[in-house]
Amino acid sequence: MIIKLLTLSVLLISTSTSYGSPPSVDDYLKQDKNELHDMYIYGLESGLEWAQEHTYTKNSIEFFCKPGDLVLSSSQLRSLINKEIQENNSFYIKYKDAPLLGLALRNAYIENFPCQ
Repeated sequence: MIIKLLTLSVLLISTSTSYGSPPSVDDYLKQDKNELHDMYIYGLESGLEWAQEHTYTKNSIEFFCKPGDLVLSSSQLRSLINKEIQENNSFYIKYKDAPLLGLALRNAYIENFPCQ
């Protein structure tokens, strides 16, 4: 009985906090404030920063130069993504069903945190 309850609890917790696939541009734009999207965006940001560090260490190349002590909130990250989508709207409309938030965030970082 206890094993069944524990199994059921684990299943309920894991299904309530998982996301089936990365959100498409259309999904993102339709859901203004979504906690799962925010977590996904924080993961994208972390991945960009790790990739930037690795690329710089291996090849001495920087794609963006975000100050190391700058911490962006989810609303600030969303603003960067939203601005990128608005400025390149025809591209993102064409590929609205694709999971391109990572591309939008990367492009926003390059635009907003240029290297000298």
